[in-house]
Amino acid sequence: MKYFFLLLLLFSQYCRADCNQESDQCAIVGEWNFAVSVGAGVYTNPLNGGDNTPLILIPEISYYGEKIFFENNTLGYTLFNGQQLVVSTIIQLNHEKAYFTRWHPQNIFLDSSAPSNIVDKDEVDNAEGNNDNDSIIPEITIDDVSSKRWAVDSGIQLNWFIDSSTDVEVQILHDINNVYNGFNGQFQLNRMLKFEQLPNTRMSYSFGTNVNSKNLVDYFYGVPPAQAQNKTQAYQGKLSINPYFRLALVHQISADWSAKFNVKRVFLDSNMTDSPLVKDNHINTIFAGVTYDF
Repeated sequence: MKYFFLLLLLFSQYCRADCNQESDQCAIVGEWNFAVSVGAGVYTNPLNGGDNTPLILIPEISYYGEKIFFENNTLGYTLFNGQQLVVSTIIQLNHEKAYFTRWHPQNIFLDSSAPSNIVDKDEVDNAEGNNDNDSIIPEITIDDVSSKRWAVDSGIQLNWFIDSSTDVEVQILHDINNVYNGFNGQFQLNRMLKFEQLPNTRMSYSFGTNVNSKNLVDYFYGVPPAQAQNKTQAYQGKLSINPYFRLALVHQISADWSAKFNVKRVFLDSNMTDSPLVKDNHINTIFAGVTYDF
């Protein structure tokens, strides 16, 4: 059940992209929409001790009413609906917690009281033999910091439809359950293309950036001195701006079946990667498969 929920959280962005830009792709107002994608892919985890999430079976659920809409992880209410501008208030789960959740069965059976970082005796002997006075500092992993809570974000979403194939989306959100007591925002430019040479095929791409407040970064990626294994590992989070790009290809096989390829890369700035918890400077989401729309 947790795995099902995580997939909804990760892929909420793909459900709404089509309906915003092509009228023939829009869902019928007042009806629930269900789809499932089957294929192969991965969602990488940038944290020490964090497992990558395999993407094999991806459910998609959405509902679009006159005012209320639901898109996997997002519940929204439309405040203003103009020809080019739509203003909505939304509520959704913050996705940062997903990096701290362990899914592999081996993590269930490991003794949680055992040290998460073990220094090999040969390494210690070699260090002593080389008269190296520097201590061997094990890395900080997600097991070494306090457990993180799910944060619930709410705020305003603006959609500006420049033309039938281009739109801009802006979100400004704040957690409403006092988990990190900060804000996060998103700016995204979306563009959809069709090809005369490839009927029933469309490509969409996005450029955007995620903005995470100092309090958010500090809560999820900061390392308090009490939890650091060495004073150099203590870290206080700072505001981070993480740009990204996304590419999606969809080929409509029939009325119900389509083939899809999605790839997304998020580039983490230094205010994230300076944390001793973070091992990578990017996050990748890759998936290729087929989708059945019920």
